[in-house]
Amino acid sequence: MNYKFIIHILGRILLVLSGFMATIIPWIYYFHETWLLRPVLLSISVPLAIGIIILLSVKNYTKELKRKEGYLLVSSVWVLMGIIGSLPFYFTHSIPYYPDALFESVSGFTTTGSSILSDIEALPKSILYWRSLTHWIGGIGIVILVIAILPILKIAGYQLFTMESSGVMFEKIKPRTTEIAKRLWGIYILITVVLVVLLMAGKVNFYESLCLAFGTVATGGFATTNDSIAGYSAYVQYIIMFFMLIAGINFTLHYFMLKGDFKKILRNTELKVYLGIIFTVGFIITFILFFNGNMGFEKSFRDSFFQVVSIVTATGFATADYLQWKEVAWILIFGLMFVGASVGSTGGGIKVLRHVVAFKRIKNYTKKLLHPSSVKSIKINGRTIQEEAANSILAFILIYLGIFAFSSLVMSSLGLDMETSMGSVITTMGGIGPGIGTVGPASNFGDIPTFGKIFLALLMITGRLEIITFWIIFTPAFWRK
Repeated sequence: MNYKFIIHILGRILLVLSGFMATIIPWIYYFHETWLLRPVLLSISVPLAIGIIILLSVKNYTKELKRKEGYLLVSSVWVLMGIIGSLPFYFTHSIPYYPDALFESVSGFTTTGSSILSDIEALPKSILYWRSLTHWIGGIGIVILVIAILPILKIAGYQLFTMESSGVMFEKIKPRTTEIAKRLWGIYILITVVLVVLLMAGKVNFYESLCLAFGTVATGGFATTNDSIAGYSAYVQYIIMFFMLIAGINFTLHYFMLKGDFKKILRNTELKVYLGIIFTVGFIITFILFFNGNMGFEKSFRDSFFQVVSIVTATGFATADYLQWKEVAWILIFGLMFVGASVGSTGGGIKVLRHVVAFKRIKNYTKKLLHPSSVKSIKINGRTIQEEAANSILAFILIYLGIFAFSSLVMSSLGLDMETSMGSVITTMGGIGPGIGTVGPASNFGDIPTFGKIFLALLMITGRLEIITFWIIFTPAFWRK
C-alpha cells in the first residue's frame, strides 16, 4: 500500500479546502459579520497547517496508485472533506453541537442537501455561503470521480458508463485524467456563471444567485431561506428547474453539445429514458394537482415538474410540500427517489443507466426462457454490453435495495416510525435531501437521534461513492497482502 502518496494527496486536498474556506472572509466584511473572523481564520488554519506539515514531511514517494490504494484514497477524501468542512459551522457556534455540524458538512459535500437546521435564516450569511459552497466543491468532485477516476480502478461496469465520452477521454483514460478534469471544470464553471447571470436577471441579488447556483449545478439543494425556492418568482423557479434538469445529465454530453456533436446526444439511451421519466411522471402529477386542487394549470404544472425534476436529479430544492398532495402523487415522488439522475452527472441515486441495463437484462432473460436457443445481447447507444458488466449492475441494484431495507430497520430501531425511517434512508443514500415522514420538505433532520445522524452521514458517503467504493475498505480481504 503506497501510504506516502495517499497521505501526500490528502495533504494537497487540505490546502485546497483551506483555499476555498478563505473565500468566506470577503463575505464576513461585506455583511459586517466581523465577530466571525477569528473562528473562521481558525477553521482555515487547521487544514492549512496540517496540509503544509504533510507536504513538508512526506517525501520520496512513488507517484503510482494501484486499485486498492485508489479505493482507500477516494473514500478518505470524502470523509476528510466532511470533517474539515464542519469546522466553520462548529467554531463559529453556528451549529454548536458537533455531530450536527458534521451531518451538515457531509450533507453539503455529498450534495445531499438534508439539513438539521430548523431556522436557516438565523445563521450568518457568510456561513450560509460556505454551506452552499460545500455543494459546489462536492459536485465537481463527483463528476470527475465517476468519469475519470472510477474507470481507472476497474470497477465492474464503469467502462460502460464512460463509453460515450471517448471524445473527452480518448482511448487511454489514465494518462488523460488531468486533461479530463480541466475540461470538466471548465464546463462546470461555465454553467454556474450562466445560471448566476440568469438569476440576477430575475432580480435575485448576487449573493443569493451565487448560493442558489452552487446548490443547483451541484444538485445539492441547500438554499439561503427557510422556504427553499417557494418564495422566489415563477421565472426564478423555471430557471432553477431547467438547470437542475441539465445538471442531472452526463457531463460528457455537455461537452459534446459545446462541440456541436448533437448526434451523440440524440442517440444517447440514458438521456431519452431520463427525460421520458421526468415528463411522464411530471404530467401525471400535474393533472392530479389540477383536478384535485384549487390551483390553475400553470401552477399545477410548475409545482409538479419542479418537485419531479428536483427529486429525480437528487437536488432537493422545493417549492411545495409534496406530502400535502394526494397520496398517489407523493407515492410517485417517493418512487422517483429510487431512480436517480444520469451517470457522470452531479446527481445521486441508483442512476437511470443502471435501470435501463437491468430492464434489458431481465427482458432478455425472459425471452430466453421462452426461446432457449435465442441469443440476445444488450445494446446501449448502439454498442454491445458485456454480460459481466450487466450482471454487476444487477448486483449493484440488489445491494443498494438491500442496504436500504437494512438501514430502514436500523433507523426504526431508534424509535422512528417506518415512514420516516424509509424516507431518511433513501433520501440520504440517493443524495436527495428531503424525504417522507417527519423528514419531508417542510421538516428537517434535527430531531433524529445522534447515532441516527452519524449513521445517515455514512449512508450519504456510501451512496455518493457508489457503495462498493466506500464499503470495500472495511472488508478483511481489502487489507490482506
